[in-house]
Amino acid sequence: MLIRPLGNIMAIITGGINGGFIGKAGSVVGYCQHGKWVMRGLPRLSPKNKKGSVDQNICRSKFSKMQYFLGPILPFIRIGFNLEAKRKGNTAHNSAKSWNMLNAFDENGEINYSAVRVSSGNLPGAADVAVETNGNELVFSWRDNSNEVPNPEHTGLREIDQVMLLAYNSQFNVIRFVMSGARRSAGREVLNIGWSKPGLEVHTWISFIADDRQSIANSTYAGIVVF
Repeated sequence: MLIRPLGNIMAIITGGINGGFIGKAGSVVGYCQHGKWVMRGLPRLSPKNKKGSVDQNICRSKFSKMQYFLGPILPFIRIGFNLEAKRKGNTAHNSAKSWNMLNAFDENGEINYSAVRVSSGNLPGAADVAVETNGNELVFSWRDNSNEVPNPEHTGLREIDQVMLLAYNSQFNVIRFVMSGARRSAGREVLNIGWSKPGLEVHTWISFIADDRQSIANSTYAGIVVF
């Protein structure tokens, strides 16, 4: 069944007259989120708001930069922020964007990659991380801290946690990653970059995920690596 407001705008009613609808109907947008039908009104912008104040334009600029950054790393984010998203009842992308919008910009409105979080959880993070280059590879190493339990939330056999690695080049907006790498107890894993060239810079992160995928660590920024 179709509902057709003024003009050519169309929305689709999916479950009869008592069901929800998808699309834009006049000044209202309908969609389904997490199994629930949601409607929201479209913003009405005055000529002043369309141009934007200084603060509004700064916020819009940050939003665009974060969207650009999160785009290619979305496959990693879907795992890294999956549990946080379930806790909050939203999507992994929205959870990651929300956290990083609040915490990962410097005073000039640029992304501070050392403050970026690509996974969120309560497992013990990586300790004493180092990254070296070997041809087209990044060699990550860390100290096995599986027997160190900093608080009661960190329980279980942590030595079998699997490492998650991410490398990001801001110039070309491309990534390489490992989702299910070596065990925490191994203390070493290799990430093949493939597209490296002399002078190429990549930002690197490391995290750990439980073997049953029911818990994950906050990511640790491992620094900029230059090939």
